[in-house]
Amino acid sequence: MTLVLRQVTRRVSGAEIVREKVLPTDAARIGRGADCEIRLPDLAVSLHHATLTTTAPGRVSVVSVGREPFGVDGRFVTEADIDVSRAPRLTFGGHVLSLSMGDSGRILINLAAAEPAEGESAGGIPAGGVIPKARFFGRRRIAWTLGLGIVALCLIWPLAAFYGHFQARIDPDQQWSSGPLSSAHAFLEDDCQACHQEAFVAVQDTSCKTCHSGDQTPAAMADAAASVRRAGSLDELSFVRDHAPRGRILWGTPPPDHLGGQATAWFRRAFNIPEQRCASCHVEHVANPLAGRSPEPIPTLTPTQTCVECHTGLTHRLKDTDLADAPSWARHPNFRPTLPGPQGLTRVSLDSRPREASGLTFPHDLHMSPSGGAARMAQTLGARGYGAALTCASCHRPDADQKGFAPIEMERDCASCHSLSFATSGGVRQLPHGEPDQVVAALLAWQGSGPVAGSGTGRRRPGEIGGTGSGVGGSPAGASAVTTVSGAFGPRGACFDCHTIFRSPTIKFTPVQLPGDFLSRGSFDHSVREHRVDRQGQPSCAQCHAAATSGSATDLLMPSVTECAECHGQTTARSPTPAPADCESCHSFHVPSQPTPRPTRPNFSDRPRPIAVVHTTP
Repeated sequence: MTLVLRQVTRRVSGAEIVREKVLPTDAARIGRGADCEIRLPDLAVSLHHATLTTTAPGRVSVVSVGREPFGVDGRFVTEADIDVSRAPRLTFGGHVLSLSMGDSGRILINLAAAEPAEGESAGGIPAGGVIPKARFFGRRRIAWTLGLGIVALCLIWPLAAFYGHFQARIDPDQQWSSGPLSSAHAFLEDDCQACHQEAFVAVQDTSCKTCHSGDQTPAAMADAAASVRRAGSLDELSFVRDHAPRGRILWGTPPPDHLGGQATAWFRRAFNIPEQRCASCHVEHVANPLAGRSPEPIPTLTPTQTCVECHTGLTHRLKDTDLADAPSWARHPNFRPTLPGPQGLTRVSLDSRPREASGLTFPHDLHMSPSGGAARMAQTLGARGYGAALTCASCHRPDADQKGFAPIEMERDCASCHSLSFATSGGVRQLPHGEPDQVVAALLAWQGSGPVAGSGTGRRRPGEIGGTGSGVGGSPAGASAVTTVSGAFGPRGACFDCHTIFRSPTIKFTPVQLPGDFLSRGSFDHSVREHRVDRQGQPSCAQCHAAATSGSATDLLMPSVTECAECHGQTTARSPTPAPADCESCHSFHVPSQPTPRPTRPNFSDRPRPIAVVHTTP
């Protein structure tokens, strides 16, 4: 179908001038912009207000680009499917588009200014050209009267009622409220001062931390949760801790990049409404427009700054920060795991190829070899949960939420092979594990009862009792205390297999230091299926952790950020669908070491979808 635009203008004498133009496409943009095929020089019309498209012979579709409606035969809609044979009239501001069918299947679009009402000119002025003066109240007087009335009724009167301690006939609180409290805070509906503690001062963080402070003792947090339940809350109280001290957030936040935003930020600080408050992001009194005026389930989240905006150039704004700039996922700094060192646990970048000094002796390749001694020993321990060569799952067990792994326990994960048995005349006893002083005390108490475990020369499980002689292991019963202790901590002793022990001249252990979490500023969720198994459903630990080829306990078996980028943020053969690469996948604002929980996506499938939105006019 061919669209023909006919622009109709009128002379002062009343004669019409028609300019006809054939539009090059079957879709025409309508708006005030210079790039629109149907241009309407009217400030009431958007730059690109709507698009007119031919859908079938004699039919067109008109759809608003934004939320601004347009008129169709007196009705205001945002979307319409129109039969041209009915000669419809489309209204955009002060212009009218009249559609009709022409010859050869052409659609004629007659563009003309809207006809003025009777007695008025095109500009809305009476035909005489003079607006008569109002007899009683003019527009200016009405505006001043209403404005002063609102100030007196909604500001002066509530202030007088508040400070004068007398009962006002109007509610001084609800009249200024922009909406109801969320369901989570609905029990505070009649206690405004619980949050608004000072007049003419925005809600401060101290008000929020009265309940939500996560830096309290567990007992204090339990009391706060119980107090909220007694007050009538239907939701569980969530505890948070600060992303950083408030002063550092203030200095670390970049200023707005335009003059208007900088002026707004200055005024907000001057009037005690800074952007770095809890209430800046968690906004209350927001009504749900989709359900009338019903409250939201939780305070509406409105971020004021993105993660990238603050963490780009952060080292220039905070000279003493230990954080590296992260302007984007592609330029994310390499991971800095928390490792034990001379000064305790410190964060070290993987770029420096750090080594893990845990104080333990554990070669992964020896234990994971499918044909080595550990594999053969595991095959003989079928009754103890083994029966095959060792794998990662033989020792590393998921924790309660399946996102990480529980700490390795010697008695549970190692004692099946590395025995702590000690033979005495009264029977076999188990050496205590954990503190060297306790081990020495137990050996001294048993020094006349039998030999130390593992002092024989026959083949055995590490630490297991074996050998021949008057005592077990070839040592005579009633061995001296020195022999007993030296045998336990010496070569082939029960402790020597796993711990680094040296004599200077007394026996000393290298302290065992194991970080609770390598990623203290981020999180990795092992419960995600793509993180646990490959496309064939087989465990995929080796894709990120090269344990089978690690021959030293000092090897740090952590992947770098480049290995994560193979899947996150792009589509590869390893990851057919792109994994998310946003900051919230591994971090959150209040607890950076935990990802931000993703809200459940609402189901809109059963909600009716209107074809057009009709606005009624008075």
